[in-house]
Amino acid sequence: MQRSRSSLPPISTLRPFEAAVRLGSFKAAAEELGLTQSAISHQISALETHFRSKLFQRQGNRLVLTKAGSTYGAAVLRAFSEMARAGETLLSSERQEIVRVSATPSFAAFAALPNIAAFKAINGSLDLRLEARNTGVDFDTETIDAAIVANNPPFPGLQAHRLFRSKLAPLARPELRAKFPPVKTPHDLLRLPLIELNNIPGMWERWFAKADPKVKLGELRLSSDSLLAAIQMAEAGVGVVLAPFPLAAPVVAAGRLDALFRPTIAMERPDIYLVYRKTDAGSAKIKAVRRWIKDIIAGLERRTNTTDL
Repeated sequence: MQRSRSSLPPISTLRPFEAAVRLGSFKAAAEELGLTQSAISHQISALETHFRSKLFQRQGNRLVLTKAGSTYGAAVLRAFSEMARAGETLLSSERQEIVRVSATPSFAAFAALPNIAAFKAINGSLDLRLEARNTGVDFDTETIDAAIVANNPPFPGLQAHRLFRSKLAPLARPELRAKFPPVKTPHDLLRLPLIELNNIPGMWERWFAKADPKVKLGELRLSSDSLLAAIQMAEAGVGVVLAPFPLAAPVVAAGRLDALFRPTIAMERPDIYLVYRKTDAGSAKIKAVRRWIKDIIAGLERRTNTTDL
């Protein structure tokens, strides 16, 4: 099908627009592209003139996308993402093929990063790029190949694999435990400061509901935005973190924290999943990532079974 000439704007206007949409500001787009804000504004103005449609509008001191700008911006982000992936494919003939994997900070710290060398040893033709992040991945607009996420299914349009059935256990520094009378029952935990996860609210309530339904949990005074930060708080002796196994096994095996109870209570939702585009399921990159993750999980489970919990 032949495109009308007016449906494709000058290419020089698209990159500034894509950067402004992706980064959320003209200033950030200018810094990334090495241009002035005035140049970014001029190019986007030219794009609006081409389509005779406002793509941004001012709200107070901010510029936000209009409805038309949001729709067109989503399409441009997808197109640039596809071009980036296609470009990496072309470059792979001259150097190692890049595989980009994002992971939650806790999975990156306790599972993925210690096993980077193992991936490289087995997959010499692949260059693994690992990104630790708590935010979700937009597979339509980002060049990420696979993501390890703590979330709830379903994952529309994506292939998903639950990595393991997490079981929860409260962890604390021995010094903190020693400050309180013996912790022998779940009710005894109420004497200790408990750390709530803001990104997975209600974990302690669900744990107590199964460990001892008679326990009445009051308001928690400590909180963290991520499991990794909560574990770091517990390592500092601040409080008790409710951590999933086998992911937390390396922390206990290294003597950094003690398990106050065995990890026997299942974490139903959310849990940890590997997700990727369905169209990539048969690719060499995804197969390599899946083999690598499978080996990592097997190692974590062995560590859980051999650690004195």
